[in-house]
Amino acid sequence: MVISARGENANAGISAAFEEIRRIDALMSLHRADSELVKLNARATETVSEDLFKVLWKAREISELTEGSFDVTIRPLADLWGFIWKEYRLPTTNELAATLPKVDYRLVQLDPDTRSVRFLRDGVSVDLGGIAKGYAVDCAIEKLRAMGITNAMVRAGGDLRVMGEWKVQIEDPQKQGKRTTLRLKDAAISTSGDYENYFVIDGKRYSHILDPRTGLPVEGVAACTVIAATCMESDALATALFVYGPERTALRFGNAINARFSRRVAPPDTARDRR
Repeated sequence: MVISARGENANAGISAAFEEIRRIDALMSLHRADSELVKLNARATETVSEDLFKVLWKAREISELTEGSFDVTIRPLADLWGFIWKEYRLPTTNELAATLPKVDYRLVQLDPDTRSVRFLRDGVSVDLGGIAKGYAVDCAIEKLRAMGITNAMVRAGGDLRVMGEWKVQIEDPQKQGKRTTLRLKDAAISTSGDYENYFVIDGKRYSHILDPRTGLPVEGVAACTVIAATCMESDALATALFVYGPERTALRFGNAINARFSRRVAPPDTARDRR
């Protein structure tokens, strides 16, 4: 996590922005037993905070836009493959068949009048890993803005947003140091890639970005980078379009979405087994 700010109140703003990110993490982390998301998945709560509801609502919009390529109910599949806790395994065909019916964003019913969330099938569970970090970045930026700061950058992993104009770099998915540099002004950028969370078995790479419709890791794409107005949008769209694929993205969206892809054309480095 990196936060930079320029001008008066910069240090105080940075401290407040970090606190805002911690607040969002406490709401939406799967790795905190007391988070609101964990309680929601356990059916221990139904009416949720404004923040959590906002993220779930945006997630549904992205799901509808990309024909289910983005799906926060991916949690049962991520668990099955061991990606959440990095306890990797290859699921059987029968296990996939039993898990797939629990994965469908339409199984989450949202009521904006009461901010209530209901799961329409047993076993449905939500993972906000593809959108919550971007939302946290947005919240940090808004906290900085509220303190009068107009020139700042907040980066959380592959998600970044700036106020003002900043020079930023896009990671090289081949990990050869060939990063792409560009100038970003008053916008957000996110990259989803297959190079951070994956494992290799018998020379075959299995990445954590799963197709919600098949339950299998997406192949042939190394990274997808999206520029958008907010980091919540760029975060979710980067994952969604990674699954959707470059050809379908170009055909459906054209230049309406600023997305760029890197294909995985080189054979995987089987010597680097991340299990």
